[in-house]
Amino acid sequence: MRVVLIGARSEAIEALLADGHTVSLLYEGGEHRRVDPYRDRLAHACAVDSYLVVESLWSALHHVGALGPAGPDGDGDGADGAVDAVVSVQEHGMVPAALLGRLLGARAIDPQVALRCRDKALQKAAWRAAGIPTADWAVVPDAGRGSVARAAAAAGVAAPYVVKPTAGAATIGVAAADGPAELDALAAELVAQSETRRRLLVEHRVPGEEWHLDGLVRDGALAALLVSRYLVPLIETKRGRPAATVSLPPADHPALYREAAELTGRALAALGHRDGVFHFEVFGGPGGFTAGELAARPGGHMIGALAERVLGIDLWAAAVRAVTGERPDRGGGPADPGGLPESGGSAGRVVGFTDIPTLAGAVNRLGREHVERIPGVVDVEIKIKPGEVMPAMDANSGIRIGTALVEAATEQDCRDALLRIADLAAELNSAPEPDSEPGPAGEQPPPQLRTSPDHKEE
Repeated sequence: MRVVLIGARSEAIEALLADGHTVSLLYEGGEHRRVDPYRDRLAHACAVDSYLVVESLWSALHHVGALGPAGPDGDGDGADGAVDAVVSVQEHGMVPAALLGRLLGARAIDPQVALRCRDKALQKAAWRAAGIPTADWAVVPDAGRGSVARAAAAAGVAAPYVVKPTAGAATIGVAAADGPAELDALAAELVAQSETRRRLLVEHRVPGEEWHLDGLVRDGALAALLVSRYLVPLIETKRGRPAATVSLPPADHPALYREAAELTGRALAALGHRDGVFHFEVFGGPGGFTAGELAARPGGHMIGALAERVLGIDLWAAAVRAVTGERPDRGGGPADPGGLPESGGSAGRVVGFTDIPTLAGAVNRLGREHVERIPGVVDVEIKIKPGEVMPAMDANSGIRIGTALVEAATEQDCRDALLRIADLAAELNSAPEPDSEPGPAGEQPPPQLRTSPDHKEE
């Protein structure tokens, strides 16, 4: 099959190539280094201005010859079957992939479904119509004109608030406000920072814990589900607290999985998402979950690794196969709606990950070898190498030194290990410079970790 892939995500490229497809890759310029290892195996590769610009995607396929010649004798619009499927697993590429697929007469996610799985206000409207609990919200068409707080109040949205783009990602442009005056000041600040932020979504901030439900839906029925709980809500990354989560073993929490499966099935049906993977964020807890946001793509960071270890499922391969029409391979264990694998994965073990927090403006001293010394760590990914200056974490939830995956016997043991990793990064990077020259890398033991109860309870 001839497949257009939007976004240089290695897992998606590998899955498509492994299935024997001919791949034309469209990628944003900043991703060019990710493309280099695959150039010899791709049919075409072309940089585009932005995933969000369908014109750029469409013309790029003409430029590399993926659609044939354009013109009255060869319109190259895909009617001759030049492209069989258009796929994206990148958040900002979902709607453009759907529209491009429709233009080319190729397989792709339905544009209406893609939009409902991107636009937070449209999601909430669909959920509210289906009787699914979700936060009150209001879309302010132009936050630069009039009081945003008055517009929110007129729509019945009460404090405290969360302000965000209607279709953003990674907490970019997301902020919280406790009251009307703070909300108006925040909206003015966002507009001053960027004119593209004039349209805002204002939500009532739901109290309680934040969870994420990840898995696979086939023909409208849940085929796999993983329930995980963030250590703190993701918006707390704005205050330097890293994204961290613990996945709960299905066999140990059957009632929780039944409740989560029922809510997830209803949420997917309301959005019309019947085939593919999903990342669903909810608030509250058992007996009182509130729907937050749902994306028709795999979750980021190491969520794919969690699903593979606990359920034996490759979410990235499942995502592309859902579009190409092949049967998504669940991996170890049967395709059970409750997500209860009989084999494969890490049955009975608790798996989690934590991003490793940065210290803005400081030089990173933490390397892979430091993290690997902590019991339970099974994988480490370092993005900011030792010796590089670290950025602030308040821009988006993806800013981090790296990510570490932990496996433990109990949920508490997993949480403790995740907190120790974040604590270690803070200790290393905030410690004063030593008076003497350090020895070779890796020869000095890590500093003593803080183990105060208040730290562990965060």
